[in-house]
Amino acid sequence: MRHHHLLQPRPAVLAILTIAASSAALAHHTYVKKYDSAKKLTLSGTVDDVRFTNPHIFFTLQTSKGSWTVETESIAVAKAKGLTTTHLKSGAKATVTGWAARSGGAELGLSTISFPGGPSVSMRGTAR
Repeated sequence: MRHHHLLQPRPAVLAILTIAASSAALAHHTYVKKYDSAKKLTLSGTVDDVRFTNPHIFFTLQTSKGSWTVETESIAVAKAKGLTTTHLKSGAKATVTGWAARSGGAELGLSTISFPGGPSVSMRGTAR
């Protein structure tokens, strides 16, 4: 007695997997749409409220121009490039460059980050 039907993918399962993969891809690629490649900024200040939350790392940078939310690459990519909790932590001084949010809000897509006496980490060369 053969049970080939047990090996056949079920349409409902395939649909759920397709939707999940599409949603993840869209969520990940919104970085391109969120930040303006023509508006690159450099900000210095104090790191606060660091969140290593998938899909990216987010932190707040308290600057003389106000509080900015900064978004990095994915956690795995950021760590591989040297951006870890050793340096990226509340209270750390940092200088960041990146692209301003298209919305005009105080948000930045991270290009580089450097710490006094510590590493300088290049996250991405373009806002794409």
